[in-house]
Amino acid sequence: MRWLAIDHGTKKIGLAFSDELEILASPFEVWPQEDERTLDRLVTLCKAEGVQALCVGLPRHKDGAESATAPAARAFGEALADRTGLPLRLVNEHLSSAEAERLLRERGVKPDKRKLLLDAAAAAVILGELLEDRRATGIPAAELG
Repeated sequence: MRWLAIDHGTKKIGLAFSDELEILASPFEVWPQEDERTLDRLVTLCKAEGVQALCVGLPRHKDGAESATAPAARAFGEALADRTGLPLRLVNEHLSSAEAERLLRERGVKPDKRKLLLDAAAAAVILGELLEDRRATGIPAAELG
């Protein structure tokens, strides 16, 4: 199943894709968050890339409580799911940006370039966690809706 993951932000969104076998989560791009225009662009992208399911990071605090930006991320994901007809999974994104920063630093990405790639790398971290969980639990695609 090919997934599109979104690290939702108020100014930018990070995008990542999985391969069809759900083995790899790869950063794609960072887009400006322009609400309706972004949703329209994402619908087109989903069709062009053969996306079969959506994953949106849900901001949570360390204690598991949703952050103040969680409702916006949830609403964005639900709006995209409605427009595409694709199943949606909301995934705890706590510390995904920190993990993405660490991975980029370990790979030797220079600080100025890291800043440009961070949101897409965070989306890949979120998607990677979802894919690991799916492998561990054996959740079939039919149970996504």
